[in-house]
Amino acid sequence: MHTLIAEKIRTRVSLNAILVSSLYIISSVVLTYSLGYHGAKGIDILLMLLILLTLPSILLLRYLLVIPLFILSAIYFPIGYIYGKPSISVVSALLQTNKLEAHEFLLSMPTACYLLPVLVIALLISLNRYSWKKSTSLKKRLPCWLLLILIVLVYGTTNNLHKLKLTDYFISIFTGYRDYQEQIAQLDMAYVGAPGWQVTPAGDKQANYVIIIGESMRRDYMSLFGYPLPTTPFLDQVNGDFYSNYISTASNTFESLPRTLALSQGEQVDYANNIITLAKAAGMKTYWFSNQGFVGDYDIPASRIAAYSDHRYFLKHGDYQSRNTDDYQLLPPFADALKDNHNGLFVLHIMGSHSDFCERLNGAQPAFSFNNQDLSCYLSTYRKTDDFIQQTYHLLQQTQRPFKLFYFSDHGLAKHNIGGKFYLRHSGEFKQNYEVPLVILSDNATRHRRVDAPYSAFSFIQLFARKTGITITQPNMAVYMTQQDQRRVYVGQNMVDFDGLEEDKVDLPDENHLRG
Repeated sequence: MHTLIAEKIRTRVSLNAILVSSLYIISSVVLTYSLGYHGAKGIDILLMLLILLTLPSILLLRYLLVIPLFILSAIYFPIGYIYGKPSISVVSALLQTNKLEAHEFLLSMPTACYLLPVLVIALLISLNRYSWKKSTSLKKRLPCWLLLILIVLVYGTTNNLHKLKLTDYFISIFTGYRDYQEQIAQLDMAYVGAPGWQVTPAGDKQANYVIIIGESMRRDYMSLFGYPLPTTPFLDQVNGDFYSNYISTASNTFESLPRTLALSQGEQVDYANNIITLAKAAGMKTYWFSNQGFVGDYDIPASRIAAYSDHRYFLKHGDYQSRNTDDYQLLPPFADALKDNHNGLFVLHIMGSHSDFCERLNGAQPAFSFNNQDLSCYLSTYRKTDDFIQQTYHLLQQTQRPFKLFYFSDHGLAKHNIGGKFYLRHSGEFKQNYEVPLVILSDNATRHRRVDAPYSAFSFIQLFARKTGITITQPNMAVYMTQQDQRRVYVGQNMVDFDGLEEDKVDLPDENHLRG
């Protein structure tokens, strides 16, 4: 009888030990993964395991370090799951997010993402209840302490601490925030700087020029460039120049637009010498119409460049949380400005295909019916942008004056597999994050011409000057034209070769994707 009882006790103790050990291992893997490191090595999981085995035994460290780590991981898990480790892109998005964008982000997240923070908190509660509350002698934990200290010393003395995912996470937060603040500081300096343009204006003093800045549109989902669904019916048939080998400067708005709309050699941006100050130097009146928010003169890089314009019209006076306004609301003030002026530059900054895609449709039903609702709404925003371009084109025709209309998207998106379904989100790893459309329409275009020569958005200002007849004598454009040949893109801290990036293949419609 005593033997049977002893055996049951040993079995129960053994089972509890297995369950607690499994809990520690699972927690180590989940915490490492939650920080945005999907390919963590064994050393990273071991480090996290040692932290969980040692630090909580000291009550002060448990409450000051370990529990906050769990809470931080729970908060960051959905972001890390979709976007990976912290970067300047993630930091800038977090710092510039407002109530409306946060609401849209939460609505656009797959249901599975809501369960990730719950999982982290559940693991915290389980460890606290079944392991940490039980006192363990220092002697038993001493090997774990020694191994933890050894790992830290080895990596620290060899200057390799950054190679550990946990330390890299906090380093990435710091460097991302530092780089973000540096860019903001450069923008502040740029605004008070004087542009150095010396130009010979175009001969035609009656022409108007329009730049429509799109958002998050990949080129390969446009029927204009071969996608099998009619996502861009107007652009498919109108005359003009259509660039099939044009790449953006970066993979997000914060980094891409300043490097497109101002002179740049990659990492540094000459903000004062931008598209607005160039047009003003050429004698044009300048207008900026935006559906992307303003927040004073110092909100985002695009708003800072807009601050140089003669006239500004923002649908959202304040920040993004003002309201979910429709791109079409830009057209009436634009039409009024056309009546009062000629020989002007008009910039229309639209929401385009900004996520949440279904919100961009403003209550309209998607034009396409994929099983994937995210894709259905995303492609439907293409139709809406195409119609916006068409209406702008017709307004310019009604003036009966010469015009040129430029359209490009600031960046593309990439597919993320979340819970077995793919969603289109920001990324910087694939060519399609940078393969965006560039379209130039005009009053005198006589054919639908596809331009296959490679162009970089780093050279957009030079292309704009050439198409509008402006001759730039200063600054020296030869310094900046090299970017077009190099085919390099900015990824947040440095430049990388575009042609070395991986492919994110377009999702084609077939019986597996279409309903009905």
